[in-house]
Amino acid sequence: MKIRDLILSMAEFACNCYVNRTTDFGPFEIVTGFKPTQPIDLVLIPHHHSRVSDSASAFTFHIHTLHDNHRKK
Repeated sequence: MKIRDLILSMAEFACNCYVNRTTDFGPFEIVTGFKPTQPIDLVLIPHHHSRVSDSASAFTFHIHTLHDNHRKK
C-alpha cells in the first residue's frame, strides 16, 4: 500500500465521521446508526449487511404511506 492510499483512506474516514452542525451527526452515523471512533471499528460491520437507523425507517414508512394515499385518490 502506498502512502497516498493510506492518506486517502484516513481522509475519507475523517470526512465520513465529521459531525455536521445542522444534523449533529456525521454521514457514517446517519447511514448506519453507528459512530466509529477509529477505523478498526469498521471491521465489525459486515459489508453485505447494512443497519438502518430508526429515524430513516420512520421517514421511509412516512413516504410510502404518502405514496399509497396518493395512488388511492
